[in-house]
Amino acid sequence: MTSQAAFGPPFFPASFLVLAATVAGCATERAYDGPPLPAGERAIVRADPIVSAGLPVQLRIRRVDGREIGLAASKVELPAGRHALLVDCRVAESDSLRRFTVEADLEPGRSYRLAAEATARNCEAVRLIDD
Repeated sequence: MTSQAAFGPPFFPASFLVLAATVAGCATERAYDGPPLPAGERAIVRADPIVSAGLPVQLRIRRVDGREIGLAASKVELPAGRHALLVDCRVAESDSLRRFTVEADLEPGRSYRLAAEATARNCEAVRLIDD
């Protein structure tokens, strides 16, 4: 008598899947052409991870200087100087979505974070602050 093993899809514990999804949403995208810049010549702008884990307000960088930013990126690396960021702001409770343009002069070697000014129903503004 022979035995046959049935193979189904691999089993992953829920904690592994949450970790994998969180890491996937934390990618940094280089939003400029050419070779990578040294840390002292670039700036980092951070939004929220794509996996919000129930955040009441979520920010996502859509474009920088007209360049599309990938869905998995929650951070962008940019050369120092003036940049225009197109940012989506979603409020979970009302499922409202507004888009904002944030213009900023980024200093070399610095990290920044996008911050929302929001009510329970709507996103009123998005600004860039030191991280």
